[in-house]
Amino acid sequence: MALIGFKNTHNQPVYVNPAQVAYVTTFEEGVTIITLAVADTDGKPIVLYVRGHADAVQQKLNAAT
Repeated sequence: MALIGFKNTHNQPVYVNPAQVAYVTTFEEGVTIITLAVADTDGKPIVLYVRGHADAVQQKLNAAT
């Protein structure tokens, strides 16, 4: 299991397991949403807001698989 590192919108490092990514989409320019196929305590999918364009984030995730 290779974890991929990103910076969130607060410039904190977050690490994502590409096998758990449900989808990647643009939130606003320079910010991408990564939704994981993992539920939080309320049963909703975990959502991460990371810096970078959706295409670059997707390429980084695909390179790890």
